[in-house]
Amino acid sequence: MTALLRAELLKVRTVRSWWAYLIAIVLLAGIATASDVGPHDAARDQLQFQVRLVDAAGIAALIAIILGITIVTTEFRHGTITPALLVEPHRGRMLAAKAVAAGLLGAAFALLALVAIALVAGIWLTAVDAELHLLDQDVLVRAAQMILLGVLWTLFGVAIGSIVHSQVAALVGTLVWVFLGETLFWGLLGLIDLDGVASYLPFRALDSADGTNDPDMLPYWGGVAVSLAWIALVGGAGFWRTRRRDIT
Repeated sequence: MTALLRAELLKVRTVRSWWAYLIAIVLLAGIATASDVGPHDAARDQLQFQVRLVDAAGIAALIAIILGITIVTTEFRHGTITPALLVEPHRGRMLAAKAVAAGLLGAAFALLALVAIALVAGIWLTAVDAELHLLDQDVLVRAAQMILLGVLWTLFGVAIGSIVHSQVAALVGTLVWVFLGETLFWGLLGLIDLDGVASYLPFRALDSADGTNDPDMLPYWGGVAVSLAWIALVGGAGFWRTRRRDIT
């Protein structure tokens, strides 16, 4: 298993998209932080304002789910699934290695975003003589929640990729569902007075696991639990599909 995990990490690090992921996370997290800190000069000293700056790390979650999908679907797209299964014929073990590798990288993505946020916010707040709370317990707790969020989104990406082997279909379908599908479905549930059910939709549950405690969403640990349930459900279906697929 250790050798499989190292191989999966090596695969990701040796493709060009790896650098695109890292650059996108740093740039987007840095820009989002600067846009928050710049206009809010009156609130910069407040602890809650600096806690909210951590939310910019949520950008890493969207990139993480793309990584999770592609870490599986790239094998099918480029035909490398055949030699991969010759090395490790046990398909469940191969998917498990991909899930562990993706989870580690999802955590690393969130951590990288947090570093970018800390650098931009720290430099800016120091320059304007604002009191820093970046190492306060509340900030660190939110940061830990964002790291877990990155892991959850990446694992859900692996689950999606294991059931939808077409890379284009998996990526486009996921992004359409994230930005449009769930919103429309939520509206339809509202029309029949089932608004509460919408909180249990997969990406609504994942959004609940970011620590913001939105009253319209599940509580934090409820969001984590439902997210894990979706990952297990979709991942289990993906394992069944991958195990039964004829690989030539």
